[in-house]
Formats: sequence, structure tokens, C-alpha cells
Amino acid sequence: MDTIVNAHFISEKISKIRWIPETLKDSNRFLTGTWDMSTNFLRIWRFQGNEYPENFNDCVPRSSDKIPFVGDITGLEFVTDEVVATTCTDGHLSLVKIKRAVEEDVLEIDGRSNLLHKFDLADQAAPCTGLSIYAKDAATVGEDGRLNIIDCSTLREPRCVIEADSCALTAVAYINPQEVLTANRMGVIRIFDVRTAAKATEFPSFMISSEDDKRSNSVTCLGSHPTQQHVVLAGSEEGSITVWDLRQPGIPASYLSAHTSAITELAFHHTDPTKLFTASEDGEMWLWSQHMVTSIPSFIGLQKEETENPWLSGERAKNRISVTALISNLRKPINSFDSNGSKIICSSDSEAIYLIDNIL
Repeated sequence: MDTIVNAHFISEKISKIRWIPETLKDSNRFLTGTWDMSTNFLRIWRFQGNEYPENFNDCVPRSSDKIPFVGDITGLEFVTDEVVATTCTDGHLSLVKIKRAVEEDVLEIDGRSNLLHKFDLADQAAPCTGLSIYAKDAATVGEDGRLNIIDCSTLREPRCVIEADSCALTAVAYINPQEVLTANRMGVIRIFDVRTAAKATEFPSFMISSEDDKRSNSVTCLGSHPTQQHVVLAGSEEGSITVWDLRQPGIPASYLSAHTSAITELAFHHTDPTKLFTASEDGEMWLWSQHMVTSIPSFIGLQKEETENPWLSGERAKNRISVTALISNLRKPINSFDSNGSKIICSSDSEAIYLIDNIL
């Protein structure tokens, strides 16, 4: 069945968008965070039936509440089904509680951290550029080069502060409760053990690949395989994807040319790890589908299971993964997306929300 794309214009540039988790059913609620506005907002939305479906979409989004924020919203991740963590360019992390209701859902500030990121010499706030959540721990990175680990149940001083880099950090991702990845504008990715506050030089680092070896290729986003956390993917400023096996991080396992502009976000489907989604500044949203190869012949004529992850197959990955454009020629960056069953919701600088159905 072909995918269906519905556009809903809301007159706001959306930097982050996330479905609100539901138990035992697909969600029809979602959150958006804005950027590049005089006052930015975190909004809660719900898809409702359209009174005029013959002329428009079958359902339309309706916002029931919003919270203003100082600065652009740069991170939006759930701590629990009822609490979401939000980071901004003002250098703070905020927790927002979602109060569901039959008619009007409500948002409520549940806590705000002290200033997490700042430029020491100028003593001013530094933008927080990345957020990752593991259980009730939050990892944030910023343009000040710091990595903070915060307990969201208390929001007191960070449990761990690491001077991770001398230049701006662009992305962060948990790979397990003890280890966090950070990436910078020079294309360097480092691994940190968050049980300590040691210097970055004590941990291994590796470089993102690039078509042009003479220029740096900034890391724009990080992601890991949902069932094999040692498989790490990095999206780049040039639009490519580099894949590592953290069991052997010295050399990339695969390098894939992808979009023509920077990849803004990449993530696997929440329940189907054979599907990867990427969004980019060139206004495209892609679905990467793994070819299902269940077995290969053995030398004695029997069959054995093929366990190699196709993302680790080097050049062969190109033959084992197909790409489908879900949205193309938008002419404005697609900034964020989230999957929910057979649906994907994504946001763009075109001041619209796009709902894509029948992706599975």
C-alpha cells in the first residue's frame, strides 16, 4: 500500500516533534517545540476528525495548551510517559508534565535545572545543542563543549560534568547506562564513562567519514540500533551516514552517501529495527529498509541463520538496504520526526506538520 502524506500548516517553525506515548494503542497526541520566534513554545496537540473531510484531510491537529520558553527549543525527549525533558538555547533543561484529559490536555512545568551550559570567560549562557535520555538520567551537551549528566528525579546539580571538548558539541547519545557518545563540529566522536568525570583524552575517539578528506565533516546527529547498541550511526553535514561497530571502533564499518544536505535527525522505528528514517535540510524524508535475508547456504548444504547486521556490511550494505523517499522537494529543512506504529510525524521550516501513514 502506498504511503499517504497529509500537510497541516500551523504558522510556526518546528525544531522538535514527538508522539506522546500511549499504552496498548497508537497515539493521536504529540508535542512540538518551536525555534526562530520572538517567543518560542512547547505545544501539545491532538489529531481530531475533520468536519469537512471531502475538501481537506480526514483529521486535523488541534493544540490545547502551550508553555513559552526563552530561546529556541533544541531537545525534546520523554523521561516517563507523563514527563518530557526539554532543552533550549538558554542553556537550561526543563521538565514538563503532561496532564491528559478527555477534552483539553494540559502542560505544566515540573522543574527547571540551574544553568548547565555557559561560556566561562563571558559568563553568559551557552546554547544546549543535544539531549539524550536513559531511564531517569539526562545527558546534555552544548556549545561550551561540556557534557552534563543529570538525575531528572531531582534536577539538582549535575551528577557528572565532563569538559568533553574544546569546541562546540553537536550531538549526544546514550548507548547504555554507563556510556555516552558525544560529537563535535570537527567530526570527532568520543565515548565517555559517565560514572567518572575524567578528561576526554582518557577515552577512545574516532572520526566521521567524508567524501572530501581535506575538509572537516561536522556530525549533525547520532543514533544507535535499538537491539544492537554497539551499532552506531552518525549523520553528517555533507548528508552522509557513517556506521561503526563499537566492538571495533577504529575503522567505520560502513559509509553511505545519502542526502545532498545536512542530515538533521536519524532514528530507527521504535518497534521495527529493520526500518531507519532520516530527515535533512534539503527538505527530504527517507525510509531505509533492510532486505530480509533469513539464511545462507553452509558448506555442507544445510542452512544457517545470517546474524550479521546489514549496517555493518561495508560496501555490501548498499545492496542489502533499499531507500524510499517519503517526502521530497519540500525546499525547506525537515528538522525532526517521530514514528508511531504505521505513522510518521515530521516538522519543517515550512511552518507545517506532515503526517505520513502506511509506512509499514
